[in-house]
Amino acid sequence: MPPPQPGPGFPPPGPGPAPAAPLPPPGVPTIGPGTTAVVNYRAPDGSERSLVMTSEPGTPHPEWKALQELRRIGVPADQVLEVHTDLELCDLPGGYCARMVKASWPNARISHTAPYGRDTAARQAGMAVLSEHVEQLHQLVSAPPRPRTQRVPLPPPGSVPPLPPMVPQQLAAELGQLFGPGVFRFEQRAVARQGVPDAVAQTLMWVGLPREFPPFFWAQAQEGRPIPTLAELAAERGLPSGPDFGGYLVLGNDYGRQLCVQYGTAAVVAVDIENPAEPPRFVNTGVPEFVRCLTVLARMWHLRHGLTPEQAGRWTTDFQAQLLAADPAAVHTPESWWAVLVEQLWDGLL
Repeated sequence: MPPPQPGPGFPPPGPGPAPAAPLPPPGVPTIGPGTTAVVNYRAPDGSERSLVMTSEPGTPHPEWKALQELRRIGVPADQVLEVHTDLELCDLPGGYCARMVKASWPNARISHTAPYGRDTAARQAGMAVLSEHVEQLHQLVSAPPRPRTQRVPLPPPGSVPPLPPMVPQQLAAELGQLFGPGVFRFEQRAVARQGVPDAVAQTLMWVGLPREFPPFFWAQAQEGRPIPTLAELAAERGLPSGPDFGGYLVLGNDYGRQLCVQYGTAAVVAVDIENPAEPPRFVNTGVPEFVRCLTVLARMWHLRHGLTPEQAGRWTTDFQAQLLAADPAAVHTPESWWAVLVEQLWDGLL
């Protein structure tokens, strides 16, 4: 967002530069500053007003919080005039803010301070620009400098012992404890499709999936109908089918992509149903591993809320180690679905 100008509430800069943001003590994990969203809208009296939302650990992206608040106070979608964010709107699991903003506020002008690219290096370059911008704002208002981000790299392969496999009954009990009546279990006839691996069918019938776990996952939970292939779902929506869409079984979606079982490998991948040319994003080795990683996140997610940057850094360190134990492949590459979520957690966006 543009730097505030000196004036009431914003004193002019002091005679000399404020100290740079302090480095946390060595070895103290610290998450990044997150981002801010400023939404300008027209009120019923015709005046233009602003809503400001910031990133907080354990909460959705600020853009989603702004959407919830504007709906709560009854602002019509066509009265949202402008959306300015510190960080360019993301197109990633856990948010897909660019998609949400364009769909929810079609008339809004969109702008940002720092770019946010489509790969890890470009995204981290954008976060570096944003962190510098945040430091400058703190200096401008003579605020105490914010601790700098200090990530903890993933443990080396093989250094985290894998969790022992769970039988379906154990996994079902854990999922039920976390989501209660919000668990959807598929009927046998719904998963009795040619080519569906037995492990997939058994997990979906006996363990199930959370019906919804915003902002991360929404199950393809439709009573009394077979679990669809991606080709069938595309046809229902009037979308052109990709050449391999018949080879994916749809588990649900993450708002931006369909999370599917890939025939042949039984891996879970995220596929863009609207852009068949986009390569799938790897999620998990299989459906049991996907459910197990969801339970790790569900067990820990509410504990992240309200943490300081250093506390959230320790949370993120623990979370990534638990993901690695549940399914090492989940975070094996920086562009995998879970790795991108972990990246956003380190950046303070979630």
